[in-house]
Amino acid sequence: MFSLMDKVPSGIEPMLKDLEDHIMSAGLADMVATAETITSDSEKYVEQLLTLFNRFSRLVKEAFQDDPRFLTARDKAYKAVVNDATIFKLELPLKQKGVGLKTQPESKCPELLANYCDMLLRKTPLSKKLTSEEIEAKLKEVLLVLKYVQNKDVFMRYHKAHLTRRLILDISADSEIEENMVEWLREVGMPADYVNKLARMFQDIKVSEDLNQSFKEMHKHNRLALPVGARRQENSGKGRKTLHASADSVNIKILNAGAWSRSSEKVFVSLPTELEDLIPEVEDFYKKNHSGRKLHWHHLMSNGIITFKNEVGQYDLEVTTFQLAVLFAWNQRPRERISFENLKLASELPDAELRRTLWSLVAFPKLKRQVLSYDPVVTSPKDFAEGTLFYVNQEFSLIKNSKVQKRGKINLIGRLQLTTERMREEENEGIVQLRILRTQEAIIQIMKMRKRINNAQLQTELVEILKNMFLPQKKMIKEQIEWLIDHKYIKRDETDLNTFIYMA
Repeated sequence: MFSLMDKVPSGIEPMLKDLEDHIMSAGLADMVATAETITSDSEKYVEQLLTLFNRFSRLVKEAFQDDPRFLTARDKAYKAVVNDATIFKLELPLKQKGVGLKTQPESKCPELLANYCDMLLRKTPLSKKLTSEEIEAKLKEVLLVLKYVQNKDVFMRYHKAHLTRRLILDISADSEIEENMVEWLREVGMPADYVNKLARMFQDIKVSEDLNQSFKEMHKHNRLALPVGARRQENSGKGRKTLHASADSVNIKILNAGAWSRSSEKVFVSLPTELEDLIPEVEDFYKKNHSGRKLHWHHLMSNGIITFKNEVGQYDLEVTTFQLAVLFAWNQRPRERISFENLKLASELPDAELRRTLWSLVAFPKLKRQVLSYDPVVTSPKDFAEGTLFYVNQEFSLIKNSKVQKRGKINLIGRLQLTTERMREEENEGIVQLRILRTQEAIIQIMKMRKRINNAQLQTELVEILKNMFLPQKKMIKEQIEWLIDHKYIKRDETDLNTFIYMA
């Protein structure tokens, strides 16, 4: 049929339209049918997208001999499926002059792709059962789907957030694959400034490793007091904690603010004295080798290990600095009940961060016996009252296969975010604000070159420039054109309002 219709002028046009409609309707129908499963499982979501791509590619190959016109129709329809926001919706808020505005909902696909990449690159059950070659193959499959994603800037935001977490917590499954991924992103056309920042992040980690080695050598025979290796001891019914550690326990990361793009928000927390005493030591050591540079401590991104010891056993707890600060409220009074109000005074954490941190210690999903207990019981951290009492669970232990383990390592950081609620809002708003700036820059770039251009041609060239980052909405384009007119960068042709003229 294809061969016959191809001999007729415009004979395959209806076939191209039918193929495109079929792929779109069948693809979306399959996504809807499995929505309940794939929305909560990034791996299944990506597998479903790849299954659809392979299925439709096979159709084009077998029925139309991979004719370029039908491959184009396949790509157009598959792109529509990938970017459809009907099932998986992501809304990016934009605040202007204190008013919250909603942008048009977008597909959640870039976020789910980034989550899947994280599952492959992080130490997870999935990455542990795969060989390096299998992980690389699956990452390249993600990059195949990513080519069809319109708003790649959203993928960039989530991918970078996951990478930050992996590098800070040292939980990458394979550092070589991590760095290869950066180059693969460059090869598929990701913006150079974004890829360069990722490369700089790896450079910072390597420089920090050398700095740590120098710091340890300088303090080779010194004993430093650190928030690592804390031990809780029972003594006549009363517990106490003592701290002692060597410089080997120190792991300093010096991160370039421009590459890591951390929020300007600083969350204050009252650190244990042992850690406060360490800070000037590190600063003095760093400034001796890098005069003129200023260090800003991001406690939100820090973590450590505490050894918890009770009558049941001894356990190494991996904790965030906030969890550490809260737990040290019981340093001199391990059996005391402490109110939420007093914990706020002791830790000096903001209310929202204290609630979130406490909840991670009283209701950690993977633990059958929690580190802390509290009274009265609530269903959400928002329900903690000033008088809610918290206390160390003296029966705390690690349970595996219904058996109490006397020793073990427990990660209490889990999926606890290394950002605050406000920082996440800033990042979402930042995506929209960056899109606005990119759109303005691209319009000016086009106008400088063309000097004079009509609206339709301007929009076509604008989409071409921005396609590797995001697809600008028509509303945004119109608003930025008006902004540039108001600020005298361009003007309308007096005889044709749909034509714009560059103003030097």
